[in-house]
Amino acid sequence: MRFISALAVAAALSSCTSAPIALRDMGSFHVGGRDVEISGKPVREVVFTPGGVPAKVDLNGTYSVEAMYVQYFLPANRRGAVPLLMWHGGGLTGVTYETTPDGREGWLNYFVKQGWDTYNSDAVERGRAGWAMTPDIFKGEPVFLAKAIPSSASASGKVSVPGAPTRRSAS
Repeated sequence: MRFISALAVAAALSSCTSAPIALRDMGSFHVGGRDVEISGKPVREVVFTPGGVPAKVDLNGTYSVEAMYVQYFLPANRRGAVPLLMWHGGGLTGVTYETTPDGREGWLNYFVKQGWDTYNSDAVERGRAGWAMTPDIFKGEPVFLAKAIPSSASASGKVSVPGAPTRRSAS
């Protein structure tokens, strides 16, 4: 009986991932933000690929900054009365809801296939929302997080945090 139940669940899940998505509309837009004018910067030559041909880059112009990016999917057969907004946390982006780390479909596809109008956001300065040049637009430097902090990594390659609890061995 368990085998039949497991088989039914597997069939339901596989049909969900293979079902086509029929949409009445899809698109994207930005929310908020402001325009900033940059002028007086020299044109620079940049080599994008080692050994490549230098390209001239002019950083002068108008930039849109501080806006949230939203991509939306509106299913053909709408089920829910209100739309869903996928809002990521921390330093993540809306891609968090598109797929799982092991490649399965994420919550975005699940809810769209279930008939929910779904809006997927990238918060300000994350992912598709864009990133402003510093210090021309934001005074100060951006903060990037490394995979590991070399000065605090132990010989095992794990990061040690002062004052954090540690595991005790069973011996």
